[in-house]
Amino acid sequence: MTPGSLLDWYRVHGRAHLPWRQTRDPYCIVVSEFMLQQTQVERVIPLYAAFITALPDFATLAAAAAGDAVRLWRGLGYNSRAMRLHALARAVVERHGGALPSDRGALLALPGIGPYTASAVRAFAFELDDVALDTNVRRIAHRTGFGLEHPPLATDAELDARARDALEPGTAHDWNSAMMDIGATICTARAPKCLLCPLRSGCIAAPVDAADLAARAARARVRSPQAAIPFERTTRYLRGRIVDRLRDVPRGATLPVDDLIAALAAIVPADRLGEIPTITAALERDGIIEREADAVRLR
Repeated sequence: MTPGSLLDWYRVHGRAHLPWRQTRDPYCIVVSEFMLQQTQVERVIPLYAAFITALPDFATLAAAAAGDAVRLWRGLGYNSRAMRLHALARAVVERHGGALPSDRGALLALPGIGPYTASAVRAFAFELDDVALDTNVRRIAHRTGFGLEHPPLATDAELDARARDALEPGTAHDWNSAMMDIGATICTARAPKCLLCPLRSGCIAAPVDAADLAARAARARVRSPQAAIPFERTTRYLRGRIVDRLRDVPRGATLPVDDLIAALAAIVPADRLGEIPTITAALERDGIIEREADAVRLR
């Protein structure tokens, strides 16, 4: 990997317009990182803006009810992320006076912050020399340094070391942004555009034969039993529909579970309506909703 050509490419072709690329506010960076987990960029952009407008900093989020964060999370899915973000805000206020630390150890001690998010915050908010090693970055490191990744020719530790060695000191924000953009738009998992890639001259895998890549990936792919189930029949779908309905309940009010079941009868398979009480109990254990007698609401 050649840092110069990578950064030159980013200055011309990078997605610098993304709102979280235009700030160094640690709070905004954290919100974007939580939202971007398992969610496409285009879906995140408008919801990110609305969330930041309503809850502009750690102190405001910490003072709000957890249910307020979940309400603003509508359309993103995986509502537990909103709960973790709320818990993080409270910890930042309680332990650090509302200012997110830049020290890696201090970040990892906070709820909801793992190795990837800690590195992303350090690189994007504080511009410290760190590498946010997501799937895209590891895929690029594998292809450029070891060849096609199916079957894997390097361990995660080897890929991480290669990516970190390629980081030019003092360029962490743009370098990480560039790597993510190339992984998302050029060095993609299924259809890499090698002729457009600024890293092709030093890439062991280039040019990648798309048919060969697809065949390798198909042989490596192991589908879980859940993957064959229609989304509308998954527990995740039911959880999402329950939370969506409770978002519409006025703050402080509750909705009887029987009324919740009736409200969802038109969109939930009839043979699964009986599972709603069990799933509401799970959502209660997860801290997303709370119960009052036989009625529920967002926390």
